[in-house]
Amino acid sequence: MNYDPRTIALLSEIIYPPIELQATAVQAIHNQLFSDEFSYQNFAVTGDGISLSNQLENPGGVSMVNYLPDRIQVREELSGAHVDDFERRVEQVLRISLAQLGLPVLVAHQHVVRSLINAKSFTDSRDFLAAGVCQLDPTAFAPFERPVGLFGMKLIFPVIEGSDDFHQLLIESFNQDPRSVFLENVTTYTSPVMPDDVDKIAHNVRRTYDFVRNRALAFVAQYDKPKKAPE
Repeated sequence: MNYDPRTIALLSEIIYPPIELQATAVQAIHNQLFSDEFSYQNFAVTGDGISLSNQLENPGGVSMVNYLPDRIQVREELSGAHVDDFERRVEQVLRISLAQLGLPVLVAHQHVVRSLINAKSFTDSRDFLAAGVCQLDPTAFAPFERPVGLFGMKLIFPVIEGSDDFHQLLIESFNQDPRSVFLENVTTYTSPVMPDDVDKIAHNVRRTYDFVRNRALAFVAQYDKPKKAPE
């Protein structure tokens, strides 16, 4: 079963030992990125930290880097960013940031991929996930005495031998469009990364994305079949 996933959000959070965040250092990062293909227009000091951002036309769109005392957050939400560009953006932001902030090690990192797909054999994602994937009879919800507004499941995949990725996968109907299935994969890596190896962090963006494309979609595709007619 072939789907055409629509990526609506890509986020990365990179954690390091707490530091005293200096606005001048982040301003230097902003200046260096400004002449780069992954530039940010705006610089702002907030109560929580310092942010670099771009103004987007899309309602709800976000293109931002947040600097906090113990982490860097890179966010592209409803910005149209492709995973290839986001992977390169994370690596470039980290290379410049680590040099300016003088960070000796990155202790952990986490990536989030949010995507939408449309089932081929169902017009309502609630029906697809409840009846198709979970094989529930419609009468199963009778005790609630009201319709189901959203239906989904959460799957956790712990670290296994030979790997270092911990996945939390959410598959549910999409409130804004009941035809769409919402998939969110949050992948955590707890192995420390040295500044010279930030390409590993960027590569793990791709691994998080591929888990959705190659694993989660293969899972739901098993159940995306036309309903059998009553005998």
